[in-house]
Amino acid sequence: MKKITILTIVMSLFITLSSKAQDLTLDEILKNHFEVTGAEKLTKVNTMIAEGTVNTQGMELPFVMKVKRPGKARNEVMVQGSQMIQAYNGEIGWMIAPWLGTDEPQDMGNDEVDQLKEQADFEGKLWNWKEKVESLELIGKEDMEGTEVYKLKMVEKVEIEEGEESDEEKKGDIRYIYMDAENFVILKIQVKKNIQGTETEIEIYQSNYKEVEGIIMPFSMETKMGGKTVNQITIDTFKLNEEIDDSEFEKPVKDE
Repeated sequence: MKKITILTIVMSLFITLSSKAQDLTLDEILKNHFEVTGAEKLTKVNTMIAEGTVNTQGMELPFVMKVKRPGKARNEVMVQGSQMIQAYNGEIGWMIAPWLGTDEPQDMGNDEVDQLKEQADFEGKLWNWKEKVESLELIGKEDMEGTEVYKLKMVEKVEIEEGEESDEEKKGDIRYIYMDAENFVILKIQVKKNIQGTETEIEIYQSNYKEVEGIIMPFSMETKMGGKTVNQITIDTFKLNEEIDDSEFEKPVKDE
């Protein structure tokens, strides 16, 4: 009986220690994430081109996404034979939208520009997060559709427009990042964003991770708003460090 009791205590102690060993800190989780995804290699990538299709409103549309350091991004989508373009040159954002009835470039709103700025950040907000966001904390572990994930809470910095007074009461947008607890890739990003005065919940699911020149990339993404799918993106190819002319990001000048 005494041997059984001692053995039970030893086994319980082993299980407890093993369990504690699996409870990682935020820094350890990020370290694993960066190592698994090849973030260090990504810092040496100067351009990226992604080609694929976006499925939205029952239409399957071919697209090309281009990003270039420092801070440039461009999206091209073919819509019913016409090309939609969104671009950001590091300072201003512009677009050509066929549904506006003109092929003249138009200035983009702040929300659209913010999306392109984020797209142009190769490594993402977790890399050097202290320079990019207000705060980042580990909430804990939870189950996400049968997969154990780490849940991180990120609070964005408040952007102060030129001429606007600082408001200490104003809070940045909140996003929750759900990271696979075994493979350390991001499975979902949940954003609570203020759009035109209304708080809107956006969910971005990332899957079908593949290796591209030692860097792990998601080849499938699904975006939901209010629980409903608004688009699904399938990427066919990623091309790294190919030549992209800076002029592709510049707003076209209308001929006089």
